[in-house]
Amino acid sequence: MNWTDVSLRQYNNVKDVFLNPDFSDEDRIILLINILFGVDALKLKTTELNGYVNQLKFLSTNPPKMKLKEKYKLGENWYILRRNLKDFTVAQWIDFQNFLKNGSDTDNFANLLSVFFIPEGQTEYGENYNIEQVRQDINNYLSIADANSIASFFLTYQKALLIRSLLYPK
Repeated sequence: MNWTDVSLRQYNNVKDVFLNPDFSDEDRIILLINILFGVDALKLKTTELNGYVNQLKFLSTNPPKMKLKEKYKLGENWYILRRNLKDFTVAQWIDFQNFLKNGSDTDNFANLLSVFFIPEGQTEYGENYNIEQVRQDINNYLSIADANSIASFFLTYQKALLIRSLLYPK
């Protein structure tokens, strides 16, 4: 297993395990195996447990930077990643800014990224599709490696546009 196998939802659950000071190291291992592999570690033989523990070593590294793609298959659905902020509708820009008010932490990535993921075959943001389904698909199927890379791209792009508008007012 590696970061490209870990969904955004799994990552946020893993993060919560590490941030909880009440968990012992043993509790964390048991919970991480359950979150990442869907296995009840308490029912494993010790030899089996060692195999899962060895597979958790990737958690000590950072998620890799991924190349952005034009299309993403999330679950059974295909999405187009709209990358050009100049082509955004006012509604998309407002939603993006409002979601940013809630932070750019991974807990908010599904909201932030849903602005940029348009179901294949759709042309208008928020029209004729269920935006909550998009958020669920992002949470459940987009890898944390892809989510970090996409969010980083848009947050950097947004900051560059802001700086440009401040430096070069018309």
